[in-house]
Amino acid sequence: MSSQKSYGQYYPIAVSTELLCQRWTILILRELFLGANTFNDIARGVPRMSRTLLSKRLKELVRLHILTREEKSKSGDINYRLTEAGIDLESIIIEIAKWGQLWLPLEPSVEKMDAGLLMWNICRTATPFIELRDPFVIHFYLNDVPDNKADYWLIHKDKKVDISYIDRGYNIDVRIDVDTKTLPKSGWVNKRLMMPSHMIA
Repeated sequence: MSSQKSYGQYYPIAVSTELLCQRWTILILRELFLGANTFNDIARGVPRMSRTLLSKRLKELVRLHILTREEKSKSGDINYRLTEAGIDLESIIIEIAKWGQLWLPLEPSVEKMDAGLLMWNICRTATPFIELRDPFVIHFYLNDVPDNKADYWLIHKDKKVDISYIDRGYNIDVRIDVDTKTLPKSGWVNKRLMMPSHMIA
C-alpha cells in the first residue's frame, strides 16, 4: 500500500485509512477537486509540503489508480487527472470538511493563517466577469500580517484570473484593506469570488 506501517487488518476501513490518512494525502486530493492538475498548481495549494514528498504521494495515487498521469507529447508537461475512483472520494472529503466546520474549533488566527494560500484559494475559485474592463485589478492589503506578506493583486485579464505577489504596475480598480480573520468569512468574497467555505485550508 505505502511505506507507512500497515495496520495489519484487511477490512475496507483499515485499508482505506492506510492510504487516505497519510499526511498531506487528503489535501492533495482537495487541490485536484478544486481544479489543479499540474504539479506546480498542486504544490501552490500545499506550500508547506516538500516537493519530494508531493512527488511521492502523487506516484502512490497513480499506482492505486486514484489518479492518472498524462504527459503531453509536444510540451512534455505532466497533467494529473482523477479517475472514477478518485472522483468518488470528493463527496467523502467534503463531508469530512463539513464535520470539521461543525464540530471543531476552526476560528482563523493570524498565527495559523497562511496568507499566500488564502489568496490562492480566492484566485483559483474566482470567476471571470466579461462585464469588467480588461485588465481589471483588485489590490488586497492584509493589514494584520507582516508587510512582506501583506500585498496581493488579483488580476482579471484575457478572460482569466491570476494572483500576483508583486506589483506589476497595473492601475488599481478596487483596493480591499482587510484582516485575515475577516476575509475568509466575507460575504463579498464568498459570493463574488465563489470561494467555497468548506474548502478553506
